[in-house]
Amino acid sequence: MKIILILGNKLLSSGKPSKILKKRLDTGIENYNKNDIFLVSGGNIANVSHTEAYVMKKYILNVLPKAEVICESKSLTTKENIQYSKNILKDYNCKVLLVTSYNHLKRVRKLVKGLNWKLTS
Repeated sequence: MKIILILGNKLLSSGKPSKILKKRLDTGIENYNKNDIFLVSGGNIANVSHTEAYVMKKYILNVLPKAEVICESKSLTTKENIQYSKNILKDYNCKVLLVTSYNHLKRVRKLVKGLNWKLTS
């Protein structure tokens, strides 16, 4: 079992996921195995009707209806994504696969330095 942590990306003004966010979600889904848990992280920086985490959870459950999805919906920055997710993850003793975008990896690597998390884009 592993936790698949997917970092959010600003939603479109319609409240739908952006191409970048869809790619992250699809990558997370491709890496899913039975009994894995998703942790989706993202608040409402686009000021639309739902948080990024809520939209991400709906997207995942549309593809994997029985998947377990935990939402972290307070974060408004990448630093907060990591900080708040780390607080949730302290209650789990399993591997973490962090999913973000390729152009985001350098910044994320700095933020998770010292954590034993695997990164993918």
